[in-house]
Amino acid sequence: MIVLSNEQLQQLLPSFPEYYPKSLQLEVMVQNRLNGRWCWPGTEFVVDKFPDYSLLMCRPIKDSPEYIPWPATYTVSIFCKSLDSLEVTVRSDDFVDWKQTVMFYDIATDCFLIIRKRCEELGGSDPGWSENMSRGIIHLLRLSDLVKSELPGGFHLGEITEAHAEQINREWKYGSPASLSFFRYIIRQKFPSSGVFTEDGRLVAYILYRSDGMMFNGFVHPDFRRLGLFQVVNYDAVEKITKGGQSVSFVAIMPWNEGSLRSYAKLGAEKIDPTVYTMEWYCYTPNTQRS
Repeated sequence: MIVLSNEQLQQLLPSFPEYYPKSLQLEVMVQNRLNGRWCWPGTEFVVDKFPDYSLLMCRPIKDSPEYIPWPATYTVSIFCKSLDSLEVTVRSDDFVDWKQTVMFYDIATDCFLIIRKRCEELGGSDPGWSENMSRGIIHLLRLSDLVKSELPGGFHLGEITEAHAEQINREWKYGSPASLSFFRYIIRQKFPSSGVFTEDGRLVAYILYRSDGMMFNGFVHPDFRRLGLFQVVNYDAVEKITKGGQSVSFVAIMPWNEGSLRSYAKLGAEKIDPTVYTMEWYCYTPNTQRS
């Protein structure tokens, strides 16, 4: 794999539109790196060849003290133009370090099938994986398409600070010490976010943003649901992201999460046909018993 400089990353930008929306995630990551903001520290971009690449991957730099795991381990994100090339590249010695746990995060489903096959060939697995629980339906959010909702009385939009990181981590069902570090980082670095507060300053609804351009971790406290707060934080976050120069935001929603699917339809998000593009998560765990 070839590690790319910022100058080389700049040369990749014209290649992304042809493969939209599958290319959106890595395009945003590259653009954020080039802009020097909303970046994922301790990571590098690598390709199978340059400049006529077939696979682009963001992965942690080996032994980097700056790397902040998300969600909790060595995590990679991949954009692939050619499945045939992925079949070859995934078997290269320097693709990833297969001796450790690897989270393949937000991988296009067609690419994911090849990656999972390789994981199984190596004797590894993800004990927690299931199709229904690990596949995200993509929704694109353009500010001009969205319906703005007004806040009900007794609430106001406010700033999410690092003091809220523990609450956010606790309210996320997968929260861990590693994810707490990540939440603290993105809040401290002023990644876009939106929060709704009660009159007494309690954070009751929010959504965050990652370096790959995805809005994530949307949450409304159970006592304050069905008040339109989820619509408010989504619109506010997209407005901030748009002002920052990213014209299209996106989210990935589990197919069983009917409430969120309805909310994004009401908001005006564009749902991508799942037969065209969905995302998968797979946490490869090596078989330590394998010789």
